[in-house]
Amino acid sequence: MKLVKTTHDGVEGDAYRCQNCKMTIFTQDQALIFGRKLQQKLLKEKYIKKPVKIGNSYGIIFPRDIVKVFNLDSGKTTLDIRMDKAKSKIEITVL
Repeated sequence: MKLVKTTHDGVEGDAYRCQNCKMTIFTQDQALIFGRKLQQKLLKEKYIKKPVKIGNSYGIIFPRDIVKVFNLDSGKTTLDIRMDKAKSKIEITVL
């Protein structure tokens, strides 16, 4: 086995290639790193969204790709929301 750089769907990563059969194999760590890079490629760098009125409150509708990558539809996901009024910034972190 030889360590090589491989590309799939425009994402580059390390893998091992068999010199005899030319099969490309990822270790578990390599597969996890590659998977994260591939998911990151699916996301846009930033999204512009408008708040949506829901009853007496407001909410944000997340794009499907964000829901998928961050597993927001699991029902067990918790979000940490922090505000910085001085910087006009709302930060959302998936816990």
